[in-house]
Amino acid sequence: MKRWSRWLLVAFSLLVLAACDSSVDVSVHVEEDGSGTVEVGVLLDSEAAGSILDLDTVGLALADLETAGWQSEPPERLESGGLQIRTTKAFGTIEQFEEVMAEVSGDARLFQDFQLSRLKGFARVDYAVTGRIDPNGLEPFADAALVDSLERTLQSIADEYGATSSDVAVTLRVELPGDPREEELATGEAMSDGDGTVRVWSTNLAATGDVIVRSSSTTQVVTALVLRGVAIVAAVLALLLVLGQLLRLLRPQGRRGRKKPAAKPKPKPRPEPVIPAEDAMVTADEMEAGPVVVALDGMGVIYREGQDIKEILIPFAREMGSELTEDEIVAKSRALSLGRLTPADFWAGIGIEGDTNELDDQYLSRFTLNPGVIKFLRTLRDQGVQVACLTNDATAWANKLRVRHSLDGLVDPWIVSGAVGVRKPDRPIFEVLRRVTGFAPNQIMVVDDELAILDAARDFGYRTAWFAPEGSMDESNGHAILRSFDVQTPAPTDAPA
Repeated sequence: MKRWSRWLLVAFSLLVLAACDSSVDVSVHVEEDGSGTVEVGVLLDSEAAGSILDLDTVGLALADLETAGWQSEPPERLESGGLQIRTTKAFGTIEQFEEVMAEVSGDARLFQDFQLSRLKGFARVDYAVTGRIDPNGLEPFADAALVDSLERTLQSIADEYGATSSDVAVTLRVELPGDPREEELATGEAMSDGDGTVRVWSTNLAATGDVIVRSSSTTQVVTALVLRGVAIVAAVLALLLVLGQLLRLLRPQGRRGRKKPAAKPKPKPRPEPVIPAEDAMVTADEMEAGPVVVALDGMGVIYREGQDIKEILIPFAREMGSELTEDEIVAKSRALSLGRLTPADFWAGIGIEGDTNELDDQYLSRFTLNPGVIKFLRTLRDQGVQVACLTNDATAWANKLRVRHSLDGLVDPWIVSGAVGVRKPDRPIFEVLRRVTGFAPNQIMVVDDELAILDAARDFGYRTAWFAPEGSMDESNGHAILRSFDVQTPAPTDAPA
């Protein structure tokens, strides 16, 4: 972790040293549910970009960043001849936000004490980001390993380009949902772009003194306001009713009129029988409508690694000294995915000793998100489509992976075979999907990379899509094909892609 986080800002700093007309930017975007993204980018002018012979020579190992959960875009040459590089990491909780900011800062501790808060009150949600930027020149970015790798010091590189620490500009941009909170003292410069509250702070590595970062906002919860209005109206009506009863009782006895005989109540119509969702006829309009729920597989769909047992687990077990046969490891991994073993039992059962959490982390670090999946999930959420995960996996491993990759808030519910005790393609796990989401199978699209699972899902009444970047219609068994997550309209349709 230290290795790649150090290289992240060191690489950007080295690039910026090539010319004064370059900048390093960090952008924080917070969603209403408290999740969001942190983006780090560098922009070089044409002269600076031309002086960089090879990005690898300055340590910008994009593969290392992706392994740590960052999504990196290929370096982009601009029409002006400049070079733009961006890398982004999503976070799902406030704790993960603090971890991501610490990763960006690395050992240099450029960004310190960063915190995100989200507090719910009546009819409002308050957000705040606080922290400080602490410039300390170039030296904090260097250590013995870095100097050995570069075979020179950062200062010698700066001297070569005639640059100083003041040439390394740092800009932080924070965007919060809602409107600025007037009762809070904010710092930085307010910006008008964006739909929420946007503030920007700028400094450079030669600046003296900390830059205090403080921004806050609030959003109104319309539902709560409506309910409060309804409650007030109901209270007024109740008061008027009581007052009317009191006035009636206080009238003189002689002025009271005779009571009219009460009218006979009309017989209530018999209610129509309720047809269960799974037995209801599906209209043509319903068939044309898109799915209400998209249920994604874990391995091979959300995560890039599809053959996780053969390509990830067995090689890892061999590296750690397991001497069991492949069939024996597969059998124990199946029992683990059915909830019959704990991870501790599994590691011990295949002959691997050590701390369970450490073994889990080493193994799970080999899994990466499929390119574009975070954007895909966010777009589906914005379209009002619920995203679920239906996966064969150990419960503990599935939970750690979704936290590691900041998927909480983007995928819910998670239906994991280890938690329900049954695996795909058996029918009971699909029944759990129907019951947990509350929708009929014809309103749910199952996306998987295994055709046998999709065949079973279709037999049970579900819509299906085959996640197959290289798949052909001849191989698809009649299932729709989703070739990648980089699509204009993310929600898969029943039409072949």
